[in-house]
Amino acid sequence: MDQKLQEEEEEELDEKQLLEKQRYQKIQKEIQESQDRSNETLQKMKLTFQTINDVQEQARSTVDNIDNFQKTFSITMDQLLENIGKSLISNSISSSEHNPKTAIELTINEAKQLITKNTVILCGSGLSKASDIPTSKEQNGVWLYGDCNYQLSKLKTRDFLLDQTEIYWEWHKQFKQQTQDKIPNAGHIAIKNFKEKNKDALIVNLSIDNLLVSLFESEQIKYGYNKQVYEINGNIKYMRCLYECTFQEAELMTVYDIPDLLQQEIPKCPICGAKGRPHLLLLDEEILDENCRITEIQELYQRYDTIIVIGTTLQTHFAKTLVCEFIKKKATIIEINPEPVIEVGNTFWLIGKSEDILPELLD
Repeated sequence: MDQKLQEEEEEELDEKQLLEKQRYQKIQKEIQESQDRSNETLQKMKLTFQTINDVQEQARSTVDNIDNFQKTFSITMDQLLENIGKSLISNSISSSEHNPKTAIELTINEAKQLITKNTVILCGSGLSKASDIPTSKEQNGVWLYGDCNYQLSKLKTRDFLLDQTEIYWEWHKQFKQQTQDKIPNAGHIAIKNFKEKNKDALIVNLSIDNLLVSLFESEQIKYGYNKQVYEINGNIKYMRCLYECTFQEAELMTVYDIPDLLQQEIPKCPICGAKGRPHLLLLDEEILDENCRITEIQELYQRYDTIIVIGTTLQTHFAKTLVCEFIKKKATIIEINPEPVIEVGNTFWLIGKSEDILPELLD
């Protein structure tokens, strides 16, 4: 009996031990799982901290890059502004705080000593004032027709020619009549004589009135184009086809005499019958080799060391750019005007009328 009881107690003990063992194993497993989760969490935290460090490093790098960019941008902008300032100064004929006035007035005899064989003569419409041809400035930039005032700055455009063709040709007719019986004055003749004595002199004419060119009329490279005078703005005497029906690249455009405008008819192209247009450079048109040999002029004047500017306020892009080129290369500039406009550069003023000054200056 006692032995049986002992066996039962041993079995009960084994069962308890088994249950304890199982609980222990379960607890051990839970602890292991908890440790694994903790390790996983720690690993994730490490990755997070590394990511944060990377982001912080990137942020620091970005800030450094921004600082560097700001410095570089600031330097670049300062240089750009400086270059713009230099460009504005180099393309200006007027004095300013950063581009002081250097022009001085001379006597004719003093200016005469400055003239060389390599001289450009730039002639504006003021040259013809003594021949009784008014300038745009004298007309206050306005043409009166009937009850209307037309701004010459708008009238002398291709847009106006196309939109109001009859009115444009009426202005052209009136201006042509103004020049009809006029003759070259002493200033024109002085330039002609100077050119005869100085074959290398470069004559560039901004005027459209034909007076200067008439003195060289027999010397043409093509009908309407003078060999010795470069006419930038064309000539009041001639017309072309509105659509340039005979245009050929690198060849001078074909021009024709303008028919009698008193017949109140718009001139037509004698080749294709389309409307005609004046052989003038309108204000909204581009200067082309085909109408004034611009490339040839630009290549030539690079070799010249003196320019005489006569009777122009340099309002057109070409005229101002040409003078600015001489300012940049510190060449000699002689301006003949009642009211000079070139205030900078190696500039010398002869204040007065061109018809009085030129005969003595160019003699």
